[in-house]
Amino acid sequence: MSEQKIDDNLLDEATEWFVLMRAEEISDQREQAFVQWISQSALHQTAYAEVGGFWDDLPMPEFQASDVEISEASVTSLADHKAKQNALQESNKDQSAAKNSSWSPRLIAASIAFLILTFAGLQYGDTFLMDRHSTRIGEIADIILEDGSHLVLNTNSEIRVDLTADQRIVYLDRGEAFFEVKKDQNRPFFVETAGGLVRVLGTKFNVRHRGSSSDVTVLEGSVGVTDYGHISDTEKARTPHVTLTPNQKFTLGNDSVENVAIAVDSAATLAWRDRKLIYNGESFKSLIADINRYYDGEIRIGDPALNDIEVVAILKIEDRATTLKAIEATFNVTARPISKDLITLYPNK
Repeated sequence: MSEQKIDDNLLDEATEWFVLMRAEEISDQREQAFVQWISQSALHQTAYAEVGGFWDDLPMPEFQASDVEISEASVTSLADHKAKQNALQESNKDQSAAKNSSWSPRLIAASIAFLILTFAGLQYGDTFLMDRHSTRIGEIADIILEDGSHLVLNTNSEIRVDLTADQRIVYLDRGEAFFEVKKDQNRPFFVETAGGLVRVLGTKFNVRHRGSSSDVTVLEGSVGVTDYGHISDTEKARTPHVTLTPNQKFTLGNDSVENVAIAVDSAATLAWRDRKLIYNGESFKSLIADINRYYDGEIRIGDPALNDIEVVAILKIEDRATTLKAIEATFNVTARPISKDLITLYPNK
């Protein structure tokens, strides 16, 4: 990031925000606009921090160490931001406005600043002030968003939520989530996940994050998907190039599969919400990979001959011991404990 040039226009924008966010009263509309601006890119965050950095080099005869303790801090919320801003304003309320008016806009912004902003988290792609929700291994959680949309997070999953006045965005960072989106014609709903983007107005669908790719399955309504690997530089990332309808699945970001929608049983895909896994012709290897998502430790196939066995089964997700017994009985295999965290499966001879 340090090697990228920040142009004067961006610094001017950062300066304007630097001043606006130190007003005595900050409206909700301004807060939302600031969050949108600062979240656009790491360059915006760096520019804002650089403007704040001007403060370090300024002569500040008005401030005495005994009056105000000046230190670096990391802003974690607008509430913290305002509280520390108010402390500055209180300590500096008797200063001469005429003296400040002779400074350049950037120096004014820096002189007002009591707080030096650091964006350590943002430098790694986190979005400013987003709500986060996550589940532990084996946990499934229901979430109701502020707009009334209903989400269900599967095991070991994490999302970030960014709801603004004109759009709604959920970032699926890992795992799997079912979405029942509240219709709002004026606020499109996006899901950004590995490999691409999902766009809806109101529908029911499932997204499973698989490392560098993601599966999108539609239960009800229609969903637009954009595969980042199959759009040109001139195309807009948020313009869907494939529309999915009920009982269709699309894989984003996986070059080894065709870039088309395929027919699936969406009810089977979404059975995990009832803590069930349904298979109709999938491989035994896939079943074991799915099961491992729900338990600590690892269940491993000990004989490669088991990998490609076609599975037709409904498996209820219970405690690991009960699940292993069901696998042994259903598939005629034996589970051999290797250690506390490893169990290996072998076919019965």
